[in-house]
Amino acid sequence: MIDLKDRNVHLSYEQGSGGTSLCLTIAKSYLKNGNKVIWLSKYLPDRERTAQIFSELKNKELEKISFIEIENNLEDSSKILKYLSLNMNDQDLIIIDDWCAKDGRADKKDIEALKNIIFDYDNIKILVSSASYSNVVSDAQRWGSKGGSKVRDILDTIFLYRISEMDNVRILKDGEDIKKISLIETGFE
Repeated sequence: MIDLKDRNVHLSYEQGSGGTSLCLTIAKSYLKNGNKVIWLSKYLPDRERTAQIFSELKNKELEKISFIEIENNLEDSSKILKYLSLNMNDQDLIIIDDWCAKDGRADKKDIEALKNIIFDYDNIKILVSSASYSNVVSDAQRWGSKGGSKVRDILDTIFLYRISEMDNVRILKDGEDIKKISLIETGFE
């Protein structure tokens, strides 16, 4: 789905396209492989949806995920990462879902905090997500990503958007590579 082997990724998603569900699906894959996952977000994922996506996981696998809610700002909440990431390695994953506000521009303080996390945890895979904004300037690029070049310089940006509001097929655009993926009850396939 999203290859994180040699890179960290910024998932920029159209609101309502399933950005959090895609992050949960990727987390599930890491947990199934016996890896640890730290989930940091402004809005904790819906319990029922999380239970659906994680339904195949065993208790031993579920014990390897930690959820942290961003209460004030990303910088303050990221301090908890130092303690939780002590025993993590390059096979593990940090997910920062909705690293900035869904509406408006990304706060400069959040961009700086994100940059610090990327550089401080360069031995751990990192996937961050944020809502896209409609790009009215470019005909070629329908969606824009939060954080601008400051984020694009440190993360590969992948876009997730809907084809239609009426079906569960989504487009995952990674540079020139475009994939159709389906949102089902247990996540994306």
